[in-house]
Amino acid sequence: MKKNKSILLLSFALASQIFVSCEDSIDKVNSPIPYESIGGYENSDDIAPSHLLAKFSFDGNISDSKGGITGGTGTDVSYDTGIKGSAYKGSPTTFIAYNNVASSIVGVKNITVSMWIKTDPHTGGAQSLFMLPKKTDFWGNIFTLIEANGPEKMFLKNHIQRDVTPSIPFAGQFIEHGGANALPNMFGAWKHLVWTYNGTSSTYSLYIDGKKVTLPESISKRYASDPATGGGPFGELANSEVSKFIIGGYQQHLGAPWGAPDSWMLHYTGLMDELRIYDSVLAENEVTALYKLEKDKR
Repeated sequence: MKKNKSILLLSFALASQIFVSCEDSIDKVNSPIPYESIGGYENSDDIAPSHLLAKFSFDGNISDSKGGITGGTGTDVSYDTGIKGSAYKGSPTTFIAYNNVASSIVGVKNITVSMWIKTDPHTGGAQSLFMLPKKTDFWGNIFTLIEANGPEKMFLKNHIQRDVTPSIPFAGQFIEHGGANALPNMFGAWKHLVWTYNGTSSTYSLYIDGKKVTLPESISKRYASDPATGGGPFGELANSEVSKFIIGGYQQHLGAPWGAPDSWMLHYTGLMDELRIYDSVLAENEVTALYKLEKDKR
């Protein structure tokens, strides 16, 4: 009987060791697998972190996680499934008004604006995705618009500003992607949209889904006055009379000191996610990595 008990205890001990060993193996097999690096980065926020001035993820709130733009009040804001978490859901009445803009954003000299959009063609005017307003002018400082579109191509407009003394003739510039340069395949699906302006080289660039768009020099090269009469480079950005910030609308939707919006000034009705503003020009490999990382929900 004692011998049988000894055998039973030994069998139990061996079984326990096997069970623990299997459990250890299971733990090792199921341990988290590290993400594969994309372009040398693990996370989208690893890209030019010291130059990221504002970031709106719209994960159930309207906050800028970098704290550069604050004091936000949303009008008819709701959310939908985004490319990464939730997304801002626009409508004919939806916009967000922010009261405070950090000096780092006001004084930006070079810029990268990155966002995901999912929208459909519209008629009747131009929809504003975002705007850095200007108190003393009909137009704002920096902003992005989508003009009324046909079903196949998007007419995109970006605006930059250089208010300096002495003033320059081309101080406020619309950079237009219309006509032969309108953007194909931009509707009905999530698209990663990035535009940059380099004040040192006076060069504008555009990226769609991580790929640089080939642009004619009439769009990419910016001048302070008419280049046909010897106009020199546009130079670094210089915003002025900055007041507030708006997503999904025009400065005229903010009330005083602006007048009422014109009928063609439309709110953005599509989805928007991961809006970022940098005070540097992201390199092509950085834009590609940002696109892939955010698409991978990182």
